[in-house]
Amino acid sequence: MGRPRKELDAGKIEALAAEGCNCEEIAAVLDSSEKLIERRFYPSVKKGRQKLHKMLKSALIREVKARNLGAIIFALKVYAGLREPREDGVTVNVSQNSITLTPQQVKANLAELQKVIQSEAKRLNFVNGNGNGEL
Repeated sequence: MGRPRKELDAGKIEALAAEGCNCEEIAAVLDSSEKLIERRFYPSVKKGRQKLHKMLKSALIREVKARNLGAIIFALKVYAGLREPREDGVTVNVSQNSITLTPQQVKANLAELQKVIQSEAKRLNFVNGNGNGEL
């Protein structure tokens, strides 16, 4: 025979989740265990979270309609996938023209690239992995 079943109010759990509480916080408020909340009251927690999400989305849309610039920018990022440009980014333009290189051309290009890398490493005083300063 196990412990007596702890009586908890599913409505209270749903209300706490709707206020933004996670299962750990709900358990602390109700003097219960997080596992018990997760196992027995998952539907209530999920429903509460859905109510919270709906309320937050509605508030965001109200702010957008009121022309709140911060809300507009946030909504564009979240709902329209817009992003701020990165200052440190690299721009690469790719054309639709393809080129074909022979294995000899690839080998020659790699050899040339290796020479450039070695000269740049020498210029910057880099050393290789064995620590002897040779490249």
